Amino acid sequence: MTKRIVVGVSIVIATIGIIWGLISMKPEPPKKKPFVQAIVVETKTVEGEDIQFIVDSQGPVLPVENSTLVTEVSGRVIDISDNFRVGAFVEKGETLFTIDPANYVANVRSAEAALAQAQANYQDAKARTEQARKDWKKIGKGEPSDLALRLPQLKQAEASVQSAEADLMRARRDLERTKVKATFDALIQSKMVGLGQFVNMGSQAATLYGTEYAEVRLPVPDQELAYLRLPDMENPEVQPDVRLLGTYAGQEQNWFGKIVRTEGVVEQTNRLTYLVAQIKDPYNLKAENSNDKPLRFGTFVRAEIAGKQREGLIGLPRQALYFGNSVLILENESEVRIQQVTLARTEANTIYIDSGLKAGDEVIVTPVHNPVNGMKVQKVGSQANSGKANTKDSTLSSNSDTAKQ
Repeated sequence: MTKRIVVGVSIVIATIGIIWGLISMKPEPPKKKPFVQAIVVETKTVEGEDIQFIVDSQGPVLPVENSTLVTEVSGRVIDISDNFRVGAFVEKGETLFTIDPANYVANVRSAEAALAQAQANYQDAKARTEQARKDWKKIGKGEPSDLALRLPQLKQAEASVQSAEADLMRARRDLERTKVKATFDALIQSKMVGLGQFVNMGSQAATLYGTEYAEVRLPVPDQELAYLRLPDMENPEVQPDVRLLGTYAGQEQNWFGKIVRTEGVVEQTNRLTYLVAQIKDPYNLKAENSNDKPLRFGTFVRAEIAGKQREGLIGLPRQALYFGNSVLILENESEVRIQQVTLARTEANTIYIDSGLKAGDEVIVTPVHNPVNGMKVQKVGSQANSGKANTKDSTLSSNSDTAKQ
């Protein structure tokens, strides 16, 4: 029994010795330098250029003239123009509808008769005054009194003539007002009278939108005003161009106008300043080029306002900005240097740099996480060459290892 135990232990020890010897005779694997993959980045070589700032806004298109037409006389509507309908365009002075003029024609004739009577009375009083003056010269002594010359009667007759003339003018004006006319070139937005309807003085007849000009109220934050030249009391002729973008018949369209004024106050509800853009002939009623699409009232448009122009600015994508005031410059084809800059303006997708860079600098425009000075990166375009070099190094290393074995 003891002999068997000794033999078993000997076999185990011999097996362990053989395994250890084999492990010790195994050649060591070749050592390779650790390879760190550099971040691949895109760059942009910068140059200074002239930049005109654009300030964005938006708002609905509104008529400059928005008037409610009311009747100035009462009566029954006896005639309506074919153009007097919602959506129709009318010209200044065009008759929209007619109120029965019969009573007003009678008033004119009555006023004319009253004027004729007053003029006759005036001529009679004037003749009597002349005759009284002649009689006084024959038999009177000293200066005659007004009563002796019948001057009060003459003045009364003259006043009667003036009153009759005013009555006739009023009667003719009322007769003229039986034809209700458009007071300016307009689009009929709504109408409230119909044929045969009786209207009173002051009744609302229609709502008219003037078609000569349209305007858009454009809200602008206070900080954006620094990039605009706006009309004011000293420079009313300064009117920046504005491009409006909207849709018509499902297609994107452009219209052009000018900023003609500011509303002069900061809106209390949103703390914004409103600029007013004006567009001439929005419906192209007088334009020679009839291919332009009309800018309809109520259209919601985006606006691009032409701002100040600056020279020598450098524009970069917003993602190239780090820490609020720095960019990354590529040096020696593979190293990062953090460069502080002065910003002229920051937009949603673009930054404009005033100073801190010079022409020819190669700025990294690819996002880099936690950048530090001296960080290794790889420029796009140099990957292929780098890949070939790595392959060659691997092949040389493999051949060397084989030779050692």
